[in-house]
Formats: sequence, C-alpha cells, structure tokens
Amino acid sequence: MKYIINLSTSLFIILLLLIFGGCNKEDNKETNFEAPKEYSSDKERELSVKEEILNQRQKELDERERNLNIKDSILTARELALNSGKIDTTSKSDLTKKEIKEKKNLEKEKELNKRLDNPKNTIQDYLEYIKRAVEGGNFDDNMKKASDQWEGRTVESFKKNYKNIKKFSTLDEPTVLSQKGNTAKVKVKIKQTEVKDNKEVESVLTVIYNLTVDKNGKWKIKSNIIDKK
Repeated sequence: MKYIINLSTSLFIILLLLIFGGCNKEDNKETNFEAPKEYSSDKERELSVKEEILNQRQKELDERERNLNIKDSILTARELALNSGKIDTTSKSDLTKKEIKEKKNLEKEKELNKRLDNPKNTIQDYLEYIKRAVEGGNFDDNMKKASDQWEGRTVESFKKNYKNIKKFSTLDEPTVLSQKGNTAKVKVKIKQTEVKDNKEVESVLTVIYNLTVDKNGKWKIKSNIIDKK
C-alpha cells in the first residue's frame, strides 16, 4: 500500500513537471508580426499624375518652339539673302525672275505660318510658360519664353511682374474674339495668387490680348486689357 502511494506521488510530480515545461515552451515561442505594408497616398498619386502631365506639356511646347525657330531662321536667312542680292545669277533677266519667284514663295510661307500658328495657340503657350515659371519650373527660362510671345517686351519686366505670384491657372480655354488680316483679339479668364504683406491674395482676371503678325508670319502679343473681378 505504501508503495502504491509513493508511485502515485511520483507520477503526480512528473505530470506537474510536464505541464509546466510545456507552458514554458509556449511562452518562449517567438511571435512573428508582419510589418505593415506602406501604400502611396492619394495625394502622392495625384502629384505624380500632375507632374507627368506638366512634363508632357513642356515637351510639346519645346518641340513646337523648336519647329517655329527653325522656320524663323530659314525665312530670315532667305529674306536677308534676297535683300543683299546673294543669289546665284546667270543674267540680269534670270536674276529678276528668281528674285520675284523667291519673294512670292517667301510671302506664301509667311501666310501659311500665320494660318498654322493660330493666335489662340500663342496665348496658350504664353500662359503655360507663366504657370510653369511660378509653380516650380525654371523661373528665368520660362520667363524668357513667355516674353518671346510678346512684341517688344523685355524679360526683366516679366520677372518683376510675376516675382510675387505663387499660383497661376486658366479657368477656361482662350477664345478668339476677332481675327482680321494681321490682327486678332483673344480672351481668357485666369486665376492667380499673389503674396502681399505676407498674405496670399487670390484674384480672378478676364484678360483680352491684342495680337499682331510679325515679319515671319508668327502671332505676337502686342498689348492686353485686364478686367479684375
């Protein structure tokens, strides 16, 4: 009987050791947590899309500007050659015929440029350069390109006028009010935010641009009328 009691006591002790040992093992197990994944916010995606659109627009503007500059240089060189008489000649009559033909072709190309280079396009390009200058683009470079869309306006005047503008956008598409011969009027509504006395002041303006055609058949802005709302 005593032997049975001792055996029961031993089994009970062994059972307790097994139970506590199992608990300790469970407690010592490492718990692995999966690190939360990071997701781009809607704002980041929106900025990325906006930047992509701006970059694409800049590429289109640069390509268009290169094409127009090529046309300008060709037309200017040919016009100078005609005016200076630097043309292949064989006789006086041939010279006159070639001059007349070259001048006619030059006028045709100028007229074609004027048709292709719609005054609305000039205003769109101009406003895009302003927007890029004040909203994080190369300020000096875009101000230079903006001033090139005007007739007789210096880049310094543009820098002075837009140095305190922080936001700039168009509220509608430019509209051609009139176009006759070498003159045109284009209207557009814009919104801009200017810093005055350390405060941001937002204003909406309706602007009417007066354009004229230069000697190479390109539309240039001659003046504008601003109506502040």
